[in-house]
Amino acid sequence: MGTFALRDVWIRKIWRNFEDQGLSVVIHKIIAFVLSPVYEKRIYRLYNINLRAFSPQHSSGFEEIEFRLLSPSDTEAIREIEHMSEWLHRTLSDRIEKGAICLAATENGRVAGFNLISFGDVFMPLIHLNRRFRRDEAWSEQIAVSKDSRKRGLGAALRYRVFEELHKRGYSKLYGGALVDNTPSLKLARRVGFREFVDIQYTRVLGQSKWIYMRVS
Repeated sequence: MGTFALRDVWIRKIWRNFEDQGLSVVIHKIIAFVLSPVYEKRIYRLYNINLRAFSPQHSSGFEEIEFRLLSPSDTEAIREIEHMSEWLHRTLSDRIEKGAICLAATENGRVAGFNLISFGDVFMPLIHLNRRFRRDEAWSEQIAVSKDSRKRGLGAALRYRVFEELHKRGYSKLYGGALVDNTPSLKLARRVGFREFVDIQYTRVLGQSKWIYMRVS
């Protein structure tokens, strides 16, 4: 990614955080970014759900929304998702090509939300950690709903449809994670049945990284 493209990604990210969470959160994230070459500290919470015990949920009120799994040829939807989640810039089509699944919710031809699921070897960029999942396990890379489509239960509807799709494919567990201060993400996870089980504290000082695992009671 070139310098100007990277700058544009960060401008969009800062503006989106300002719209979603306000000025104080943006200032905190800018300070963390400025310090990141020499110091980082984050606490990331992992959660999972037993898909074998999952009972299909049928959300109402989404008659005008189409839920579908994307293919690499869905270029317009992929472009919208990459604009919505900057870290996926120019990578989503390749991820789907290599086996990831991306469930998109579209309304009036526009992407209202999505859930990206990966398998096998995954990388958790917020804590710079690699993990390999078993053949019957999956990892939720990202779930997002556009600002004008929130507070309608669309995030939960995406989750339930992903649970059903993975269950049909024979997967037994779905894992996911969020920073402990990402209250909306953790609230959604609890609402749809995820169980929180561990916090990973990642610290890096002058190139020296450390991970501490703390069980969630």
